[in-house]
Amino acid sequence: MKKLTLLGGVFIYLLLGVNTTFAQDADTINAKINKRTLLKKFEADYVLSVSERIALKQSRIAFQYRTKEILDSLDISDKKRKRLIEELKRNPFSEKIQNVIASKTKFEDNFED
Repeated sequence: MKKLTLLGGVFIYLLLGVNTTFAQDADTINAKINKRTLLKKFEADYVLSVSERIALKQSRIAFQYRTKEILDSLDISDKKRKRLIEELKRNPFSEKIQNVIASKTKFEDNFED
């Protein structure tokens, strides 16, 4: 009796397991992939090309490197420098960073009179 119950339980478990795997395969077969977005379909001018997006990303990265070099060259405490570099990572165009750079930068005027 115990063997029959155990055998029946294993059979039901296998039957339910196979059913689940077929259900998982059925969803992936019916999936469709849209090749274009609605914005690109109707308003192609609003979407930048891949090369333009890459160029913009590279210019933002270059701006971050230049700002980091400026922060490293300023005469400020290490704690404040680290805080500003973290701010630069979070928000590269932060007003706080620009204000610190503007206030700590010394301009040399070499005007010939």
